Amino acid sequence: MEDSPIDPGNLPPPGELLDGELDMVASAQGETELAPLMLATTSPLRVAFQGEAGAFSEEAIVQLWGAEAEPVPMRTFADVMDAAETGSVEYGLLPIESTLMGGVDSAYDLLAMHERLLITAETVVAIRLCMLGIPGATLADITQLHSHPLMLAQCAHFLERYKHITPVPSWDTAGAARAVMQTGDPTRAAAGSMRAADRFGLEMLAEGIEDRADTQMRFLAVARDAVQVPVGSPVRSTALCTVRDVAGGLIAALQPLAKGGFNVSHFVARPTREPWRYMYYIEFEHDAGDPEAGHALEAVRKASLTYRLLGTFPRWTSGAGPDEDPLIS
Repeated sequence: MEDSPIDPGNLPPPGELLDGELDMVASAQGETELAPLMLATTSPLRVAFQGEAGAFSEEAIVQLWGAEAEPVPMRTFADVMDAAETGSVEYGLLPIESTLMGGVDSAYDLLAMHERLLITAETVVAIRLCMLGIPGATLADITQLHSHPLMLAQCAHFLERYKHITPVPSWDTAGAARAVMQTGDPTRAAAGSMRAADRFGLEMLAEGIEDRADTQMRFLAVARDAVQVPVGSPVRSTALCTVRDVAGGLIAALQPLAKGGFNVSHFVARPTREPWRYMYYIEFEHDAGDPEAGHALEAVRKASLTYRLLGTFPRWTSGAGPDEDPLIS
């Protein structure tokens, strides 16, 4: 299969893919550099994302900054964080959690490793998957459906209905769409977004092939400087801590948030590099400038063995329409 976009035998184990390399591009030897979709911009704002133009990550950039941003494709999430930390881009973008698959483990680990970066924004992208094929292809022609394993996992009902179609894992959604276009094979299709279809000149052979129409992915923006949020605006604060390995150690760190009446909206435990020691990623909701939130964070810090504030940033507004700002600011 020399014309296959990616040899499935060369893919990492499924667990590694689902742990974080969402929309990762496997650049072939001699392949030309990927160009961002929105090159026509008068703004110096550059945002790094993992994948290539047409990926859901790029859609998140558009939701946050519109045409003011120039999406800058990167090979890995680590490259995204390095670019933001060195200042070669103004922002980096990471997927942090999916309503279907849960948290993106490598994102938490990278936030812990890059101590100079702060979380400055969030947005939520609806994951709407279409079957994309070359012009003239039909659903009856398709024998292979290429996409990232995370996206293929969302198409189980569709693939059960069309048993003649074999799922084929690829490194990223937009890359799978590009490969379908390049091979020109009418028996191959990609599961991706309409943005990818428009970019690569593909036709939609079927829409809504995801198992759940309400599947969403949350993304975080990171930068070297903290974001200024108007007092009283709805925000999230995020902290990363380790606690003493004693009875009640974790409860002691979380108790100040409960006593303050703050909603912990996201909580994840991740292993550190030390054997059997874990770090805890904690997000909670409050109003910007609320002194009680500051007091609660200080209490969390005192109850922790190690502690770092990852940022306070505007909270995304659920249900924002296409003409509305998805972030409250």
